[in-house]
Amino acid sequence: MMLEIKLRIRAIDHCIKKDENNMSSLDVEFCFLQFRKIVEQRCFASIICDHHRYKDFRELEGETSDKDTGDYTNDWNARIILKKLNDISAHFMPRPLGKVTSCNRSHHFDIKDINATHNKLISIYKKCGSFMHIPKPFGEDYEAHISKQKQRYESSNATIKNYAGYFKDLLWHHAAMGLEYNQDNDKLKSLEPENTKNAWIVNFGDYETNDIEIMIAIAE
Repeated sequence: MMLEIKLRIRAIDHCIKKDENNMSSLDVEFCFLQFRKIVEQRCFASIICDHHRYKDFRELEGETSDKDTGDYTNDWNARIILKKLNDISAHFMPRPLGKVTSCNRSHHFDIKDINATHNKLISIYKKCGSFMHIPKPFGEDYEAHISKQKQRYESSNATIKNYAGYFKDLLWHHAAMGLEYNQDNDKLKSLEPENTKNAWIVNFGDYETNDIEIMIAIAE
């Protein structure tokens, strides 16, 4: 899943380098599609970090709703998934890592000062979604409609470069946290805050390669 994100980031960068300040409309749409998929990929990866807790949490929701079956395997909307993840864990967002210092086989990771919140990802997801559909051409003068859409696409160059930088800062070297959880407990336990138990230290490494380094840390 992390390799897919790395490949998508490189594909976006390729579009940016082709024509940095005047990307074609199709390249603009392609980049926003990739950003949207990156958010979705990150959502599914966060579910994996707290798999049993999320499964029980969703089953609990299904037991109290007439419309929701509670089957987490049917979840697909990243905006809704992000809200649910935020409800069960204060640590579900990736933690972007900075400088690493090592001493006596111990490693200390500085945390980058990046706005890593679910609201930020939801905002990006919604912005990208607005480019996934053909805007309806009715209800306004057609020439004005075309002019507005041209301006919208032209102004997207800066947004795409901003998003590309953000995801590289957020994900290139990050920690994904998992909470303590006993799946044999009552499902109501899935709502209770817990300490972090696992951390996947992810490093995308060299930009040009398809290698991903992942270390697993376990809290004692």
